[in-house]
Amino acid sequence: MGSGGPSPVTVHVTGFKRFHGVAENPTEKIVRNLRSFVEKRGLPKGLVLGSCTVLEAAGQGALGPLYELLESTVQDREYGTLNQEQVILVRPHLHPIIYPYRKL
Repeated sequence: MGSGGPSPVTVHVTGFKRFHGVAENPTEKIVRNLRSFVEKRGLPKGLVLGSCTVLEAAGQGALGPLYELLESTVQDREYGTLNQEQVILVRPHLHPIIYPYRKL
């Protein structure tokens, strides 16, 4: 009756490159360093780090890669069937108190 335990949950994390008025977007740094951090510290049982993707901050530049990521979470690329995995998509957001945005 099943494999004896819950299936793992895959987590995909996205961040954004710098954008107008901001020289360095902290979410880019977080996402770029996340995989090595997880390799050192590990994740709770049942969680798997899927992808760490840094997207363009402008909508059109991010649209294609974001769509590909979303599609990969629901469709098995090898067989073209619906993916039965449990998936979480995460986009880090830095609170304005921690990271104030410039008002233009």
